[in-house]
Amino acid sequence: MTFLLPRTARVSRRLVACVQMRHMSRDVGQPTHFSHPELLATGELLPGMHREEFAERRSNLMRGIAETHSGMTEDKHLVIIPGAHIKYMSENIPYRFHQNTDFLYLTGCLEPDAVLLLETTNRQALPEHKAVLYVRTRDPHKEMWDGPRPGPDGALELTGVDEAYTLSNLEQHLESKYSAEGYIVWYGTQNVVHPEHNEQIIKGLTSSPESRVTSVHNPSTLIAKQRLIKSPSELALMRKAGEITSEAFRTVLGATRPGVNEGQLESVFEHSVKMAGAQWMSYPPVVAGGTSANCLHYIANNRVLKSGELVLMDAGCEYYGYVSDVTRTWPVSGEFSAAQKELYEVVRMVKEECTQLCRKGVTLSYLHSVAVDLLAGQMKAVGILSDRISTSKLVQIINELYPHHVGHYLGMDTHDTLSVDRNTELVPGMVVTIEPGLYIPALYANGALTNGFKELQGTGIRLEDDVLITEQGPEILNKNCPDSVEEVTKLIAQGSS
Repeated sequence: MTFLLPRTARVSRRLVACVQMRHMSRDVGQPTHFSHPELLATGELLPGMHREEFAERRSNLMRGIAETHSGMTEDKHLVIIPGAHIKYMSENIPYRFHQNTDFLYLTGCLEPDAVLLLETTNRQALPEHKAVLYVRTRDPHKEMWDGPRPGPDGALELTGVDEAYTLSNLEQHLESKYSAEGYIVWYGTQNVVHPEHNEQIIKGLTSSPESRVTSVHNPSTLIAKQRLIKSPSELALMRKAGEITSEAFRTVLGATRPGVNEGQLESVFEHSVKMAGAQWMSYPPVVAGGTSANCLHYIANNRVLKSGELVLMDAGCEYYGYVSDVTRTWPVSGEFSAAQKELYEVVRMVKEECTQLCRKGVTLSYLHSVAVDLLAGQMKAVGILSDRISTSKLVQIINELYPHHVGHYLGMDTHDTLSVDRNTELVPGMVVTIEPGLYIPALYANGALTNGFKELQGTGIRLEDDVLITEQGPEILNKNCPDSVEEVTKLIAQGSS
């Protein structure tokens, strides 16, 4: 049996303690120990991740605020982090809901339309704070159609925040409790997560004549600094995502042969990762045969693969909030030509060299400069480019053939923590991608290729691994994903037999 709270109801920890057994015996709209005992232990919000870890993250955010100029000079702070909203492909047909990753990082809550408030508490210094959630009202009719909702009572028991209210209270609370009290507000007014809530938040904070919000700052930079360094429980999920992705690539290699459509390989990959427990693809995958590999974000995936071509696949999966991002390139027929193999080995060598440099104190910017130098040197050393090309011409050519960066940060998002500069020194706990590539246009007319390698026109090759920085050195999270010529061609041959 469940009960519905009035729309203006507030729920506190004390109330939940009184009715804990009742709340623990119902579904709240996301996996819990009650609904998924095979997956989650009591108190876990994600596999291996207890709600205490999310509380610690909230405290760390408030500690980060305390270290800013505003935190050192002002003592009243209000952080507002909206969750994502449900999007619709057509009337009453929703897309699958995907939570805003900053909100998920701080709450572990998968409820759509929710809002998290963190406020400083009276007469207590940061990082002391009160955490408040605003969630949708329980509605039996809508829950029949769309699934169960936690409501304020379930949200409090689920997440362990201090208070919970229905969303109908949000605007009024912002106006009555915060707008006139001189708070410094931490809220992202750019790249708005939830347009409807944004309107309510701005109105609630500014509409009153007594409003005196001191200033508004974006908390995303502080959250990104926290998200950059992964906890042991986060790394366990990322290792699992890497393991699932590696096995999926092995399966796709076995399904490759001339006449297969790019979209079919995409389907093989998605089937494999989801059968292994992943909930999402990390992003729309690239499955690019032949000259399509020179389009870096090619996602049409609708061509038939031909003998003699290479196929480039850039794909990953999301496992309970954490993603992988891996790229491999291989011959459709199962055998590289001599020229293809030379180019492939150049890219593979650069990937391995840069991976070994992924250590404490190094930056992604430095690794990129190393990748550029190595690609240039190796292209000349194996004879793909003439050794008579001047240094300035060589730099121009490599910039044309290698137009992207060697890597990015990885975590809850594929391009994670975008506000963190690539000149930031790597430290243990960070995860980055290493992804050198070479893309030779179909009509490459500058005369740079030597005669023996003219067939490489139209060829694109990229190899990408997910690399964890540790005290002992780099750890490849997708270590079982094949990249040697011998293993790649063997797996293709086994699939064709």
